[in-house]
Amino acid sequence: MSNPTLSVCMIFCNRYLAFFAFLLAYSFVLNKLGGLPPLWSSLRLEAPILLYGYFLCNYLLKKSGWQPWLAALPLIIAYTVTDICYMAYDRFVRIVEVTEIPELLDIMPVHYALLVGVAGLISLPVFLLALDWKNWRRGLLVALPALVLILAVEFTPGRVLTMFQLIAKDVTDWSDADSVANNGRLTMAAYFEALRNNSIQKTMAFRGRKEFIQQMAALSRQIKTSARDRNVHLVVLESFLDPKLFSDLKFSQSPTAPAFTKLVANTDTYSISPVFGGGTAQAEFELLCGVPALRALSSVEFNVFTGVKTHCLPAILSDAGYQTMASNGHKPKFFNAISAYKGTGFHNIFFPKENAPDSDTYLTTGDIKKEWYMFDDKLLSQNLAYVSTYIKDHPGQPIFNYMMTIYGHTPHNLDEKVRPRFIKLPAGQKDEHLEKAVNQYYYRTEAIAGYVQGLLKIDPDSLIILVSDHVPPLSFGPKTYKKFQYMKNIKDSIYYNRIVIIENGKTKQYNTMRHYDIPKVIANYLTDGAYCRNNRCNFVDKTLADRSATESLENYMTIMAHATM
Repeated sequence: MSNPTLSVCMIFCNRYLAFFAFLLAYSFVLNKLGGLPPLWSSLRLEAPILLYGYFLCNYLLKKSGWQPWLAALPLIIAYTVTDICYMAYDRFVRIVEVTEIPELLDIMPVHYALLVGVAGLISLPVFLLALDWKNWRRGLLVALPALVLILAVEFTPGRVLTMFQLIAKDVTDWSDADSVANNGRLTMAAYFEALRNNSIQKTMAFRGRKEFIQQMAALSRQIKTSARDRNVHLVVLESFLDPKLFSDLKFSQSPTAPAFTKLVANTDTYSISPVFGGGTAQAEFELLCGVPALRALSSVEFNVFTGVKTHCLPAILSDAGYQTMASNGHKPKFFNAISAYKGTGFHNIFFPKENAPDSDTYLTTGDIKKEWYMFDDKLLSQNLAYVSTYIKDHPGQPIFNYMMTIYGHTPHNLDEKVRPRFIKLPAGQKDEHLEKAVNQYYYRTEAIAGYVQGLLKIDPDSLIILVSDHVPPLSFGPKTYKKFQYMKNIKDSIYYNRIVIIENGKTKQYNTMRHYDIPKVIANYLTDGAYCRNNRCNFVDKTLADRSATESLENYMTIMAHATM
């Protein structure tokens, strides 16, 4: 007769060993596909959490032949989602992003979005139906360690971070992958959430930080004195990818419209975005607020803006007497756009009437059935007409004209009756998304050149900046860029974006900058170079170091402290 205790032990050991072996192998496969580092690099911290999580899920479920499989499902799904997000966007997804699922699915490549959607729709109902609701009290007792950790992360994040420093390996600010390799996926998920909550608590101390506030007020006064009513036009181009930056990519003909080539001339300037493949709001935050998007309070800074004005570029220009206007070709519901734009300091905010039917707007999308997103020329031509009329009707009133386009967004649909796909990639380099993006680039550069020519006719003595929010994810995220040698695969190449800066009708060359340097470019132009004579501007002089990490964090926290009031 068999020993019952031995049988139970064998079942227990087999179940847990099989689960752990599977997750080890699964994480290895995900890593080979472009995901995060495999599990065995972080066993010290991740293994206990995984085994406890698997034990808890087993305990909460009804006993059945499916119990071992269903218990593993939430943990496998957690690994799958984190790795898919990393493959698509080259970053580790945060817990708070569960509130941003619609935005994430909207910007995610279709095959990744379908995988995430199907996994969630199938796994969650199945798991909930299999729960043993009759024994919920005992389940609550077993879940007590998990509940204590959740409460600690939410309400005493400082203590959690202190404990984390004692037991964890290095967290590298510049690499989510390195941090996960050192500490594990679930461990880092808890860490980032604790860090976010701790930062929110700390913002209170920055609301009265007088030094930074006084500096911004002084900059407003200086701009008001020296700007001489010069207008600023900042155009942020959704996923504006220059195909010529792929060293190993060939085309049947040039992907750039001749008028754009003439516009750019011999300049070759780049700006480094905080995001890859998606997360436009992060790029916008840096472009408008002049500080790094540190994700200290939320995975997307704009999502915690309340509409209260903070110390970003539009607010500084507004205080200097500028009329600040923002035109966005997409939807106001995404990334808390209305409150975010108000908080950064825009007076007038325009979305297409189809997406904001109750608003006072000059924009309309036109027919977007086949392409999904408004073509650049449709948005740019409407903006040109609006700005032209505004300048005529308000002589002596300087404007900050900010525009966020949407054409070029994944999946790069083309209405081939209007914009035929005439640029081909060689047979050995076939990539559907990339080929469509290349053709879109031609039509976009044609439209942009026409817009700039129109602007210069009505507003020759102005500053015009054209910059991409980020490069698109294409079919396989960073792997596509590495395969075709984007920017010759230099360090962080996938974050590099073309930027064109036109000052008083002349295209200017600058050193490589970051998106958060662009407000400094604008301030320097409006103060006739005084800003960079008095401050560090490494896009002007390579020998100058960027502002210290401490200063950047303090300025960031001050801006966010007011934005979240």
